[in-house]
Amino acid sequence: MLRRSCIVRTCEIEDFRDGDRNEEGKMEQLSGKKRRLTNPDNPVVFLDIVINSEKVGRIVIELFKNIVPRTAENFRALCTGEMGAGTKAAKLHYKGTIFHKVVSQFKIQGGDIVNFDGTSVGESIYGPYFDDENFTLSHDDSGLLSMVNEGTPNTNGSQFIITVQQSKHLDNTNVVFGKVVKGMGVVLEINKVQTNEDTPVDVIVISNCGELRNDESWGLEENDGSEDVFPPYPEDWDFPSHAFRLTHQFMEAVIQKIKNSGNAYFTQQKFVDAGRKYKKALRYYLWMSKHQNMADTFYASLADLRLTLLLNLAAVYLKQEEYRKAIDLCNEVLETDNMNSKALFRRGQAYTSLKEYKLGLDDLHQVFKMCPDRVIELQIDKMIKLCKLYNDDISNVN
Repeated sequence: MLRRSCIVRTCEIEDFRDGDRNEEGKMEQLSGKKRRLTNPDNPVVFLDIVINSEKVGRIVIELFKNIVPRTAENFRALCTGEMGAGTKAAKLHYKGTIFHKVVSQFKIQGGDIVNFDGTSVGESIYGPYFDDENFTLSHDDSGLLSMVNEGTPNTNGSQFIITVQQSKHLDNTNVVFGKVVKGMGVVLEINKVQTNEDTPVDVIVISNCGELRNDESWGLEENDGSEDVFPPYPEDWDFPSHAFRLTHQFMEAVIQKIKNSGNAYFTQQKFVDAGRKYKKALRYYLWMSKHQNMADTFYASLADLRLTLLLNLAAVYLKQEEYRKAIDLCNEVLETDNMNSKALFRRGQAYTSLKEYKLGLDDLHQVFKMCPDRVIELQIDKMIKLCKLYNDDISNVN
């Protein structure tokens, strides 16, 4: 049986902290130090990505210095910013630049350090341009980094792409120089943003970048002082060495820790961070549900946990006035539990905010039948008055 609640206050965020099924001892921090490089001597760099004001995660990249040393060094130095000012660019540094072009199921593109909008190929550390080093490597996989040029040979600057799938039509014209080793989930998240003629509607910023030395952690884990010490994307979680602990019970505890961190942010009215954590917890749930090697039986409480996460994220979207997104999440809950009072109440609030009063009233009437609450009754009275104010026909909602 799915658990239901008649408590339907707008901002209430469910927290099952007391009911966590945790294992003895502290969960270990499992990711961030495993090195899976094609060559151990190749440099490793990172790009930290923010979409609008939301921290999305870190992309960790191996640069193929062993095959294209000049091209790899150009990107490495542009990540560190160590070369200072350029002749065209105020600073030879990717920090603060944007991904200005996104083509679904093909690529994400950024690195214009001159105009910051893709109208310039940027500038290299060697001067305005540098030559095509070689075309040894093919665009035969996702997560490959490749130089952008002006459409003619030997016009490389600082612009680059990251492939989302194999793109062999770029072979022999664009130089492949690196590979995403962690953070492909971030790349795919960027590739999903809404665009207008391949220009992202959202602002996608490289908030920080640099080089990772051999003795450094790759810094993929959360480090916000909460119990959530896991990377934003479960695919980046180095769990295999702890596979004996990878049970549904263990994963439920992991997801609870992520959710509880989101609840703390919500309480502080930091809704961007709260939403980020709930989305992260849902990613872990989805990853876990697809994992075939769990050592125990699926806990029914995990189904409840998923609904809680969807409802909590809907509450965030209500606060952010993203009413359509809130409605979509409530609909997803109602597909599983068609009498979920919180989903009906929050969807009703979203409809009301969109001035779709009939739909909102339908939801609130259903909630009131399940939970005769004075607060809901007052909401219904208020909406009926609004309907009259906007000359809506309410004859079928009395």
